[in-house]
Amino acid sequence: MFFGKKTEKIIKNKDGSEAIIEIDNLLSPIFYKNHEKLTLSEKIFVYIEELEREVNNGGFDQYFFNSSGDCTMETINALEIIGSKVFLNLLKKAVNKFPNGIVPKDRNERQKILLEITENNKELWNDLDKEFYKCEEDINKLLIDYIKNNINDFR
Repeated sequence: MFFGKKTEKIIKNKDGSEAIIEIDNLLSPIFYKNHEKLTLSEKIFVYIEELEREVNNGGFDQYFFNSSGDCTMETINALEIIGSKVFLNLLKKAVNKFPNGIVPKDRNERQKILLEITENNKELWNDLDKEFYKCEEDINKLLIDYIKNNINDFR
């Protein structure tokens, strides 16, 4: 495989969100089948896209409820690596809603805790979700810059 070639072509031919979507379509299927086949840089990209996709679709509750929440700590690390400030802060705030600020990697355990913490507070995630939706940090630019700086780590 010639690393960097497909991704480089995408970035040259597409702008911003179109490039991100196409790169995500290239990497996510590999991630779901066998994430070990991705490089660390590719995983960083997918972790962030998982966060964005899940929260935009159903809020932080959905992010944590689904398998995407398995990689919460990796996603925090990924956001730090690409230089995010706002998305990183929002995810950290969401993590702090969990007892002792710990999000279990185990999905069943995490779902049980989610049900417990939202049982008496149905609005728990609303403010964070709203902040996320109106976020003005250009996560696509941060991702594109990260990819360009690490192009040889991408397929």
